[in-house]
Amino acid sequence: MPNTPLVTVLLAVHDGEPYVRAALKSILGQTVSDLELLVVDDASADGTADVMTGLEDPRLRVLRNDERRGLAASLNRGLDEARGAFVARLDADDVAMPRRLELQLARIRSEPTVAVVGSAVLELDADWHVGALHTMSTGRVGLRWAALFSSPFFHPSVLVEREALDRNGLRYDTGFEESEDYDLWSRLLERAEGDNLPDPLVLYRVHPEQASQRRRELQRDCQLRVALRAISAVAPELTPDEVELAWLVGAGEDVEPETAESAVDAYDRLVEAFGSAVGAGARPQAARSLLHLADRLSGSSRARVAAAALRLDPALPAHALGRRVERRRWSGARREADGWLRRLAGGDGLPVRVAAVFPEPTPYRAPLLDRIAAQPDLDLTVIYAADTVARRSWHVEPRHPSVFLRGVRIPGAERVLHHDYPVTPGVVGALTDIRPDVVVVSGWSTFAAQAAITWCGLKRVPYLLVVESHDEGPRPGWRRTVKGTVVPPIVERAAGLLVTGTLARDSMIARGAHAERVRVFANTIDVERFGDQVDRLADSRAELRRVLGVEDDDVVVLSVARLAREKGLDTLVRAVAAADDPGLVLVAAGEGPQRSSLVALARDLGVRLVLTGDVEWERIVELYASADVFALLSEREPWAVVVNEAAACGLPLVLSDRVGAAHDLLRDGENGRLVPARDVDAAASSRSAVAADPELRRTQGVRSRELAADWGYGPSVEGFVDAVREAVADRR
Repeated sequence: MPNTPLVTVLLAVHDGEPYVRAALKSILGQTVSDLELLVVDDASADGTADVMTGLEDPRLRVLRNDERRGLAASLNRGLDEARGAFVARLDADDVAMPRRLELQLARIRSEPTVAVVGSAVLELDADWHVGALHTMSTGRVGLRWAALFSSPFFHPSVLVEREALDRNGLRYDTGFEESEDYDLWSRLLERAEGDNLPDPLVLYRVHPEQASQRRRELQRDCQLRVALRAISAVAPELTPDEVELAWLVGAGEDVEPETAESAVDAYDRLVEAFGSAVGAGARPQAARSLLHLADRLSGSSRARVAAAALRLDPALPAHALGRRVERRRWSGARREADGWLRRLAGGDGLPVRVAAVFPEPTPYRAPLLDRIAAQPDLDLTVIYAADTVARRSWHVEPRHPSVFLRGVRIPGAERVLHHDYPVTPGVVGALTDIRPDVVVVSGWSTFAAQAAITWCGLKRVPYLLVVESHDEGPRPGWRRTVKGTVVPPIVERAAGLLVTGTLARDSMIARGAHAERVRVFANTIDVERFGDQVDRLADSRAELRRVLGVEDDDVVVLSVARLAREKGLDTLVRAVAAADDPGLVLVAAGEGPQRSSLVALARDLGVRLVLTGDVEWERIVELYASADVFALLSEREPWAVVVNEAAACGLPLVLSDRVGAAHDLLRDGENGRLVPARDVDAAASSRSAVAADPELRRTQGVRSRELAADWGYGPSVEGFVDAVREAVADRR
């Protein structure tokens, strides 16, 4: 490395282990590589030294204070040791954007009189979330006006010409326990010019341990000392009391109502003196300070101060609107900052920010998402299109971070889509607020999903697609045409797919998905918990069956489904009747439009039918504990979580070939029978065989539990996390 690098980046640290690694890597990753990174370790007692030892880069140089000397003294030691023609500052808990030095060097070299350049900053909280934008005054006049009231630079954003400091014998004054930087820049600006770049080139950490948070009053007193000196130099005709009143206005401090008129008068005289000495270009800034003061007053005082602001800057309303529009531009800078943080993190543990868009919370999926949200390397927020899009009766309170959208429902949508279609433009705002690295989108048939996929395309954010649907079973020709046209491009653009099972996997591969990018994300339940619950209810089985009106020798065939034609319950009633076994009792849990017709059909065919109505999800296991066989003969069923529940509870299964779960949780002949949808004879034959053989029911139930064990939450959590990591790696 050359002895005279172009830039010395100076960083002082005391016990900075949690954050210093990212700060150092952000400098070593700059687009300007001709630098030295000079760290003054102010007697750290934590693992800070180990962090620096682990960074093997010849540009890193460390000086250590044997005893703690404080920030100003440590920075002075660094300035004395700095070898670069320019010195840049950074604090140990902040992060520099990759082009920071490049852009600041271009500005400082463009004008010989400019000796110091700062920039705007973005907040960065303790959890690595990028927050609000903060700007500083730009231009010679605006910066000098701002320097009358507080530091015109964010200290960790500064790049300064070293010769300007050395030539004038300038160093930090250790007598200032706070605002040592404001004092230094104030003295430098007496001899040179400065400027700020409008781009946020530093991520500025905001957390409770900051000195500025812990020692606010001391910082204010030190700031006031410097400001009074600077204001008095510009407007010597002001008395000390008038200088302080003018400072209160310009610094945005509280002004007592009874002194407001005197403060505004002193401030106006300062504006005039500054205009004569430096230039009139600061009047819009001065007007904004008066307007902020007016906002904190009331009555006639408020009106007089607002009028004074408009006298200084008649175009004040237009300027205020322009600033709001300008600040909206920085959403792109925040996304860039998020990406830079993740590049710096590498394998260092910065969580990946994930937004998941789902139609509604469900009692089986919410616990799975709770487990995913608990993963230390993910920061998950789930956006729900509505409390329910399928008129569910259950109530779910997710424990994971979640956002519920409020939309307008489209009449008649349910007849076409088999669920509501709430129009929820709020999904765009929710995604913008979360600023995800990856978006997980459930399906493509809700407005929220469609908007999320579009947003990802516009923002170049990768998305993962959660898919339940498959191609088994009859569908109207128009539906197949739409799916065949719309779905393939969505699948092909996805960074990966999370499917509920084999049928969904096959369907997606047929539509262009790469097999190696397809992982299982099951519609499932806590398998172990269900099994334990049903085991605990074994001693209560007889009592639970009596509540249903069932005798010990009866064989209970249970179906848990909405009472609607597509669930095949009429086929199930006919199959029980065709089995011609008086010991068979059909128990159906659910509600729906087919209730009365099922009751009439069962009465006409002599079938013992028990309708329980909707059962609270927390108590559904009681029905499984009462049953001998589980049956679901749906004509259309993307998955059916009730199959997971029944298998986990150790029941033999009789399922139609249209049930998605049947192709993963049923082994025909091992734990039940697979029958064609709407085939009454096949279903009746299956029931007769199982009903006649208690030992067969027992062995098939054991096998059901074995198969269900592989469909718990664990593999789905693993598949989700792996897919997210892969999508982030691809983006990098």
